[in-house]
Amino acid sequence: MSQYVEKIEHNGKILAIIARAQAIKELEEKNEQMLFVTPDEFPFQIGIHNRPAGNVIKEHFHVPFEKLEDFPVQEFFYVISGRVHIDLYDDRENDTKVSEVIIQEGDSIVLNTGHGFTLLDDCKLIELKQGPYRGKDMEKRYFS
Repeated sequence: MSQYVEKIEHNGKILAIIARAQAIKELEEKNEQMLFVTPDEFPFQIGIHNRPAGNVIKEHFHVPFEKLEDFPVQEFFYVISGRVHIDLYDDRENDTKVSEVIIQEGDSIVLNTGHGFTLLDDCKLIELKQGPYRGKDMEKRYFS
């Protein structure tokens, strides 16, 4: 694992995984092409790539899952610009704030727990979350 990939854990649960901008530079320096930063059991499988021109990834489709039950919902954010302060919460402890982190330009984060954001600067972000969208009333449980 890269020294620039941080796992934030609480009571044995991974709350978030941060891939700092320097992680891709470290791949370059080590002359490595790819690193998956998430555990195999995570619904989101996030990898970082460092591939040379002319590199070929063989044509393929991904086989759909037949049935998923009790599927955890995760979110992924990539910071194009700005800084974001993120509070992390544990629902097993009555929605208690258990950690916080700041991510910035070039960083990415996989969120695997309750969270709240404060934008410290004007920000440009890319978000990826699971679908299909279930509607406003089904998507989130607010607790503060």
